[in-house]
Amino acid sequence: MITIIALILVTIGALNWLSVGIFNFNVVNWIFTPNAYVGARVMYALVGIAGVWLIGYLIYNRFSPKRIHAVEEMSSHRHETDEV
Repeated sequence: MITIIALILVTIGALNWLSVGIFNFNVVNWIFTPNAYVGARVMYALVGIAGVWLIGYLIYNRFSPKRIHAVEEMSSHRHETDEV
């Protein structure tokens, strides 16, 4: 569940950067008016934490023992079916 929330937050951050890059319009600053500077900082922090979470998630899943053994099992299964 945390990973899905992180994906949503990172997607929001990416769309914000897209709007800054193309239209020079920062959606987060627009939502959190200059009076709510703390709100924008919290939003940026949440997006950053979500990004760090997803980096850890990708590293863990890429190098997890289950994934490494799954590749070995697929390889051995493929050789067994080739011999038949």
